Amino acid sequence: MPHRSKMQVARRAMVTLAMVTGLTSALATGPATAATVDDPVARGLNSWEVNTCVAGGHYDIKAFTINGFNQNNNYVASPRTDLPGNRAGQRCSLISDWWWKGWLDVDFWDDNGNKLGTRQCWVREGGDPSARVWRCTFD
Repeated sequence: MPHRSKMQVARRAMVTLAMVTGLTSALATGPATAATVDDPVARGLNSWEVNTCVAGGHYDIKAFTINGFNQNNNYVASPRTDLPGNRAGQRCSLISDWWWKGWLDVDFWDDNGNKLGTRQCWVREGGDPSARVWRCTFD
């Protein structure tokens, strides 16, 4: 009988730990429907918008996509975004209202929709509320 009691105690401890972990996560992120303008996570204060720049001379690159973690710790992929301007010079583009942090994979695409390659960029978590744009420049 004591063996069974130890198993029950261990099982209850695991269930309690799972409940505490779930509750802690829920408290940290809050319910998705409760996001408001006053919510720092909803405003992206733990992450940055990313201005992606490509050095001049990359005539083959037309567009890029970003894959990485957003302000809610979800792994997401951005829409394909064209890099405007003359391909002989540096070109930059910002995907507004997409917030990023940590390591990002930036995929580059040619005029025919073929993936040319992937480069990485580090975006520091946190940030300065007065400067909400992080720049990733690729040579």
